[in-house]
Amino acid sequence: MKMKYWLVGVLLLTSLEAKMHVLKIDDIIKMALSHSPDIDSSRLDFKGAEQRTLSVEGFYLPRVDLSANGGQQRLKYEDKSSSDVTILAGTLSVSQLLYDFGKREGRLGHSQEEAYALEAKIQQVISDKIYYVKKNYYDILKIKSIIDVQHTNVKLQKKQLYRAKKYLKSGIKTIIDVSDAQVQVEQAELDLKNAEYTLELKRAELEETIGHVPYNGRYRLYSKKLSMKHLSKRLLSVKTPLSKLEAFAYEHRYVLRSSKHYVKGAVSHVKTTQSEYYPSISIGGDYTIQDVGDNSVNIVSQQQGKLGINMKWNLFSGYQTDASVQEAKIGVLKANSQVLSVKIAIKRQVVESHINLRRGKDIVKMYESISNASFKKFVQAQKRYENELSDYVELQDAQQGYIQSLSDLVNAYYDYYIVLAQLDHAIGK
Repeated sequence: MKMKYWLVGVLLLTSLEAKMHVLKIDDIIKMALSHSPDIDSSRLDFKGAEQRTLSVEGFYLPRVDLSANGGQQRLKYEDKSSSDVTILAGTLSVSQLLYDFGKREGRLGHSQEEAYALEAKIQQVISDKIYYVKKNYYDILKIKSIIDVQHTNVKLQKKQLYRAKKYLKSGIKTIIDVSDAQVQVEQAELDLKNAEYTLELKRAELEETIGHVPYNGRYRLYSKKLSMKHLSKRLLSVKTPLSKLEAFAYEHRYVLRSSKHYVKGAVSHVKTTQSEYYPSISIGGDYTIQDVGDNSVNIVSQQQGKLGINMKWNLFSGYQTDASVQEAKIGVLKANSQVLSVKIAIKRQVVESHINLRRGKDIVKMYESISNASFKKFVQAQKRYENELSDYVELQDAQQGYIQSLSDLVNAYYDYYIVLAQLDHAIGK
């Protein structure tokens, strides 16, 4: 009968598992790039900049306007007589800017560079998103391994409680050892429960990063059970020199590209403001047709046209042009400073990630060694306790030291891969 229930349970778990979608890290990244609102927002900023560029390009094309009006007009003659005339008129006007000393070119250059900068910003937002997905992914794998460690802790504490009860019944140990063991079991179960709650929070953080809940929550992340043996030897290593990593970052970081486009846009804006010192020349004409009453047909023209070249030159604007030019030049200096600031930040990020990666590898090796030593100490403490050479406190210290070393090793291992993701992000990979 027990075997029957066991088989039913296994089949039920298998059925539930079959409904779960297993997601690898590449699957999660694809989902994040498809559903993230911040990426969509950046794309919309870029599309808006494209439309502004099209708007500026319109200055290179002729402008055509059609107007119409109607109403009454009173005409008064020399003999002091007057008459009211009903007029319906339509006017077609065409104008074309011929030359404005670089104002159009400056506006277009500024708009185009802004669009290029926002396009690069999209790629930087995508790069940021990939990093955050990786970080959330490794955080979840980390806490899942911590849960495994806590399960081990619960098993060890329950074994110790069982032994304490046996020792008490045999008269070898006292009731206080049983009480302490019971407390440690409950504490271990509490630590396990807290780790499970943390896993739920980490899943929520991942779903926030993705921008939606995959498969309505019916998913799990692909992961292999972490073996604690020889973890340091399984770490991915980076052998590229720091100087090459920095050079790669300067070439591939989109935030730097975006900043450089803003500099070019600021330079174009200077050209636009400086053109205000000079005239703008255009050609234009209009043609008007009017429909008037019969009694005024010989007085009011029914058709008229005009064609000419126009020049508009602002000779003095209260130093507004001077101030605008100086402000535009300051904008160029500010944009250049921003580029320098971004380069310094990129260098710091690359160096910091590279140092943390080397440090992380050493930390994994250290905790691996501590874990091995802690396990040996725990085994020795068990034997000493069983042979009444030590008390329960020493045993618990050794056992908790072993569990803590496993937790530290898990944290160090996955932190290494988070730092590796940081380095990829820092260099724009």
